[in-house]
Amino acid sequence: MRVFLMWSSLMIMTSIGAGLGYTTGESLGHVTVVGVEGLAAGAMLTMIASAMIPEAIHLGGSRVTGMSTLAGFLAAVSFKLLE
Repeated sequence: MRVFLMWSSLMIMTSIGAGLGYTTGESLGHVTVVGVEGLAAGAMLTMIASAMIPEAIHLGGSRVTGMSTLAGFLAAVSFKLLE
């Protein structure tokens, strides 16, 4: 039951955040939007570094995990620069 309540609260908070972002997103300046995107990207990197990378190193080895992480980061930066 506890896990269900945690996931439900996450779903509700995400829905509220998406609604607020949709309604206020057009009125925000470019600098603010870039700052929010940077904050979201940092949160994702923190989650990946703390949860996924240790397991990937355990299962696949440090060399494969490091090179895959670097390739993914470079691809993300390249796509953003081509935008």
